Amino acid sequence: METAAGIYARIMFSDAVSLVDPQLSDLQKAMLDATPDCIKVVSVDGKLLTMNRAGCVALNVPETSGFGMPWLSLLPEDVRPAGMEALRLAAAGQNARFGGKSISPIGTVYWDNLLTPLIGAGNQVLSILCVSRDVTEKTLLERQLEEAVQREKLLAGEMRHRIKNIFSVVSGLISIAEKQAASADTTDTATDILRGKLDALSRASDAIFARQTGGWRDADPVDVALVVPSVLQPYGDRCTVIGNSVLTRRDSMTTFALFLHELATNSVKYGALSRDEGNVLIRWVASDSTIDLTWIETGGPPVWATPKHRGFGTEMVDRMVRSAQGTINRTWCPEGLMVNLHVPNIYTSSPS
Repeated sequence: METAAGIYARIMFSDAVSLVDPQLSDLQKAMLDATPDCIKVVSVDGKLLTMNRAGCVALNVPETSGFGMPWLSLLPEDVRPAGMEALRLAAAGQNARFGGKSISPIGTVYWDNLLTPLIGAGNQVLSILCVSRDVTEKTLLERQLEEAVQREKLLAGEMRHRIKNIFSVVSGLISIAEKQAASADTTDTATDILRGKLDALSRASDAIFARQTGGWRDADPVDVALVVPSVLQPYGDRCTVIGNSVLTRRDSMTTFALFLHELATNSVKYGALSRDEGNVLIRWVASDSTIDLTWIETGGPPVWATPKHRGFGTEMVDRMVRSAQGTINRTWCPEGLMVNLHVPNIYTSSPS
């Protein structure tokens, strides 16, 4: 763009006088109006001296206005600090560049702005040439790329988190299975019990995430009273489930399932399910437009303070809840963790 700025300067300025007060001929105006670049001449104190047609359209300034208004006031407010710094540098004799934008009824256009000081005799800056080029397509592509990179990082982090949790869950289920096998009221081996729990965990996952033959839609209804117990079935009678049948969207149920799975995993690792005497109560109630689910742990390790560190799984669940327009609140009581999940629900009738 520096080359283009040099060409525009040669078209506009033939002597030192024109650097201060550019008076363009019809031919000069026609040449400058032919380019899609926005070309402006600004005084050292920031007043707009002249501008081509593209600039007038971008900044919503009539071509017959006579100009003279402060240039920075024409820019969106969030762009002005960068523009002010670039103007300061150009007034001091340095080339300067900043990213800008203009907003119109048809949308936002992003600009790459190059300020070039126009220097006269005695190395004095007489005025400033500003060339702005439309970089909307490039800017949007860069943002899409950055968003894609962030999504990949998030997926990679989630994958690592899930793999790590698999080992924690299986380890916890092994411990539970061994204790159940050692009790006097069963003849099943620990292996049989563990196999049943892993099968239950697999079926619960399929019920939520696997598309059945013919497919399903996110808006298809799912009964909370059927899915919640299936998600928690691997933990046996350590988890007590209380709630009536209520239909919710399948995508909302996905949020519930991941919420419960994350809490159960953390409970196996750190909470009530890590102790023989620990238990969890899960209950929910539905109103006309919301579902409120509560998770209450008792009998686990004492909790004396709110943890300072928030793990990846906690952050992931919180993001999912927010994306579902819901809220989640955690209370670390001495007797155990209590969590309240509040999500909107468009299905309000119980299944028949």
